[in-house]
Amino acid sequence: MTETIPLTPQTGKPDSSDGPGARLPLRLVDLILIVALAVGALMAFRLLISPREVTTATVVALLIGQNAVLLAIVWLVAMVYRGTTLRQLGFIPASASWYRRVVPIAIFLQIVVILTNVLISLWMGKPFENPQIPLIMPDPSDWGAMAGMFVATVIVAPVVEELTLRSVLYGWLRKHSAPIVAAGISAAAFAALHGSLVLLPGTFLVGLTLAWTYERSGSILPGMLVHGCFNAISTLLVFGVAIAQPA
Repeated sequence: MTETIPLTPQTGKPDSSDGPGARLPLRLVDLILIVALAVGALMAFRLLISPREVTTATVVALLIGQNAVLLAIVWLVAMVYRGTTLRQLGFIPASASWYRRVVPIAIFLQIVVILTNVLISLWMGKPFENPQIPLIMPDPSDWGAMAGMFVATVIVAPVVEELTLRSVLYGWLRKHSAPIVAAGISAAAFAALHGSLVLLPGTFLVGLTLAWTYERSGSILPGMLVHGCFNAISTLLVFGVAIAQPA
């Protein structure tokens, strides 16, 4: 069966009252507070990273710490202060077909991002260099660091980022605007979160796809799985490069 978005009988347009975020009790002031606290926390964590002395263990600690702070902000403002439930945040079962699509969507996104990076490389006239790779590439002999990085990028980050950017930001915007507007703004925030101009086009497309997944499935869970699977592929590729490098 094909999933459909409920339509209003008067206009035949998508009924926002049944879409993601429809029952989200958050107000504009709550969203502003969450965004302000999140931006402040992210800026503080970025200031702690010094490329000259950063280690894999430091990056793992900062990634987990950063996401823990984001999770705490959402929990305090949305759930404790405003009384938002997990169900209102999209934590509901999706149809089985969505779970079967997780890996194909993640692989498709990898291909799209790679092609986007190739186009950027051709436009710039030099090889594409991902500035995040030196930060997340571990010492191949340090299995503890590799395990920590994998957990941080494949489990922790996808869960917290989907909760913050899709459940809260996209959900609130979806309740007050058209899906395409909500998707565009949340995707732009997702791209900005990754902090590099050269990565903006690819991460923006990933953000759009994750918003579409939430919109169409009605659950935040498939998006978390797609995000985690996408990050798993990316992280394993980086690990492969690290292991293949001569000692």
